[in-house]
Amino acid sequence: MSLKNEFIIKSIIYIVIAISMIATYLSLNTSQNILVYINITNILLLIFAIVFYKKDLKKHFIINSIYDTQTKLYNRQYFLAELATTYERAIRYKSPLSILMISIKNLDNFNTKEKNNILKEVGTFMLKHTRQSDIVCRYDEDKIAMLLPMTDYIHASIAKDRLKNYLLNLNINPVINYSFSIVQNSEDESADEFLARCIETTLDIV
Repeated sequence: MSLKNEFIIKSIIYIVIAISMIATYLSLNTSQNILVYINITNILLLIFAIVFYKKDLKKHFIINSIYDTQTKLYNRQYFLAELATTYERAIRYKSPLSILMISIKNLDNFNTKEKNNILKEVGTFMLKHTRQSDIVCRYDEDKIAMLLPMTDYIHASIAKDRLKNYLLNLNINPVINYSFSIVQNSEDESADEFLARCIETTLDIV
């Protein structure tokens, strides 16, 4: 929930409490009708707060359903959904499509706090240094997958070299080791086979 929305909801709750206290104080000298109106006002304010919060909460759930909380990149589920539609589009229009997989090789050497800091910094970097059309996600615990529409193997390799240079120069201590794998789509395979080939290539890299 944003700070603005949280402030609005808290303000409504405080107003309801204040009105209730005033109503209690004046109850001995106030007519029954006025008390009814005050109670109705309180109920309406509470209903508004609940509705307002539900809308914001729904938005929060939607955001969390497609983003990884640590890296702020898309999560694996979103990547798989986008792969299905993007792959179908690439086959239909006979356009190239590549997957660039980046593995953080020595992530297990760090404790939980250090891992979180590394993933956060790498995620922030990826968001700043990739195209808006690229779909970048945290595919696994130590893997970041990039879906590169309209990109063949050669141009994906250029992107890989650029990202590799940047990543190796990140101010992270101790030094992080990375491995990179690239696959380009083929018309004689499905989206699942395309992804499986990418994973197999990644596993073959030591």
